[in-house]
Formats: sequence, structure tokens, C-alpha cells
Amino acid sequence: MKRILVVDDEQDLCEILKFNLETEGYEVETANSAEEALEMDIASFDLLLLDVMMGGMSGFQLANVPIIFLTARDTENDTVTGFNIGADDYISKPFSIREVMVRVRAVLRRTAEQAGDADESKIINYQGLQLNLDKKT
Repeated sequence: MKRILVVDDEQDLCEILKFNLETEGYEVETANSAEEALEMDIASFDLLLLDVMMGGMSGFQLANVPIIFLTARDTENDTVTGFNIGADDYISKPFSIREVMVRVRAVLRRTAEQAGDADESKIINYQGLQLNLDKKT
């Protein structure tokens, strides 16, 4: 199961994203600041959904795992800066939860393919059993 860390100083937004991502089958944790996120084992997450503008440390300074920035900063310069520092995607607030879910799947699919992981769309889980359609054996 893919693990996602949502980091945003808007607690309600964290809870909405957590609920929707868990509904999609992800394991989700939240943090309300970059400093709080740094107390967690960031490398253990497969993806960060990260606000840029938070009190204290900026989301731009946080991690080297796949990152989707969620931010009210929506100028071209902000977007370019986000991608230049390593963002895998950049979503401006306000956003559609459905769009976030699709972008999360896309980033996780790309990063899994780069890491040589199996495509999750080809893995079927049923009552504790797992069938990987990619495996030939």
C-alpha cells in the first residue's frame, strides 16, 4: 500500500484529503507544518502533498521524495520555482479533490515505473490474497 503524507497548515483541508485518499486505498498521515513533517520519517512515504506557504518553514525546503505542491501561489514564477526545485506536480488552490486524486495516481504510477515497481493497476487484492498480473510465473 502506498503511503502519502499531507502537509498543510489548514487542518480541515488535511482531513478532507486524508479521507479521500484513504477511500482510494492509500495509507495517509497528516502534518500541519513542515516542522511537524520533519519529525516524521519522510523517506518512508511514497508521496508528499505539500503546501508551499505555511507559517515557519516553507514547503519548498522539505524533502526529496515525490512531491505534489498544493498552494495558493499560482503565478507562473511560483509554478516554475516549484518544478525547478523538484516538484513532481504543482496544484493551485482552490482545487478539485477529483483532480488531486488523479494527479496522485499519475505521480505514483510514474515514480513506481521509474523505480521498477509493479504497476498497481495490475495488482488485484482480495481477502488477503494478491495477484500481480505483471508476473509471468
